[in-house]
Amino acid sequence: MVARIETFPDVVVEQLAYVLEPKDIYQLSLTSKTLYSIYSNNAVWRSKTVLDFGNLFHIYTLFTTSTGLELHPDLKEKFQHEPTDWRKYYITKNAAINDKEDETLMDQADKEYAAAQAQLKTFQQDGNAAVLNEVAAKMIRILDVFPTHAGCYYILGFILFVLNQLEEATILLQMGRAVDHSFEPIDELEDEIQRIIKGYGGQEDETPLLANDTTLSAPLADTLLEIFASFDKDKDNALNNRELGNFIFETNGSHPPPPFLRQMGQRFGSNTRGYLTKEGFLAFYLEQTLDDPSETRNDLAVHGYDPHSLKKQMEE
Repeated sequence: MVARIETFPDVVVEQLAYVLEPKDIYQLSLTSKTLYSIYSNNAVWRSKTVLDFGNLFHIYTLFTTSTGLELHPDLKEKFQHEPTDWRKYYITKNAAINDKEDETLMDQADKEYAAAQAQLKTFQQDGNAAVLNEVAAKMIRILDVFPTHAGCYYILGFILFVLNQLEEATILLQMGRAVDHSFEPIDELEDEIQRIIKGYGGQEDETPLLANDTTLSAPLADTLLEIFASFDKDKDNALNNRELGNFIFETNGSHPPPPFLRQMGQRFGSNTRGYLTKEGFLAFYLEQTLDDPSETRNDLAVHGYDPHSLKKQMEE
C-alpha cells in the first residue's frame, strides 16, 4: 500500500514547506486540493520566513518600544508592520538575498559591524544616545541581508542591556544563539544579565532590592531613608554639600569635589538651594541598583545594615 502525502497529518506536511524552495512548494501544492490549501496558508509562510530570515518585524517593534529610540525612517517604513501576504514577502525576500549574497557585500557587512563596535566604545565614553540609534540601525540593515549574523543580535542585545532592558536583551540574545550557538559573546552577556536579574531579587534568603523594573522595593526604600536621615543633621529633608560629602566619604572612602556634589542634586533631584532631596537620594540608588545591585548591597553593609536582609545589624 502506497501512502499519499495528503493523508499525513497537517503538521507533518507543513514541515516540508520549511525545507523546500518556493517553486517546489508550488509544484507540490498543485497535486491535490488538500496540499494546495495547506501551502496557501499565510501562517505557514510566516513561519517559513521567520525560520529562514529571522523576524525583523518583531525585532524592530521590541527594540523601539522598549528603548524609545526612533530608528531611521526607512526602517520604520519597512519593518513597523508585518506583511499581509507572507508568501509574496518570502519569495521577494528569498530572491533578494540570493542576489546579494556575494563576497563584496559580506566584506561590507563585516566593515559595518566593526565600525559599529567602535561607535559603541564612543558611547561608553560620552554617553551620546544618538550613537545607539545609529548602531542599532546598522545591525538591522545587516540582518536584513545576512540573517544569520549572530554578532548583530549580540550588539542589539548589548544596546538593550546598556539601556537596562534586560528581558528584551535576553530575547535578542536567544535569537542570536539560534543562528549560531558557538558565538561565545552571547553566552557571556547573557550570564551577566542573569547575574544582575538575580541580584535584583536576591538569593532565596535575600530581601529583594526592586519591586519591579522601575521601583525600589519597600524594604530597601525604608533602609535608604534611614541612612538618609542619619546624615541629614539639620533635618531639612535634604543633604547639603557637607552632609552629602560626609555620606559619600563614609560610603566610598574618598571626598568628592564640590562640582560633583552639585551635579548629584541637579541630576537626581534637589531643593531650591540645590541640595539633594530624599527623592533624589532614592533616585540615585534606583539607578545604581539597576546598574549593579551588588554595589547597593555593599553600600548597605558599609552603613551597618545586613546586605541580605536589609535590616540594621546589632552593634556589638
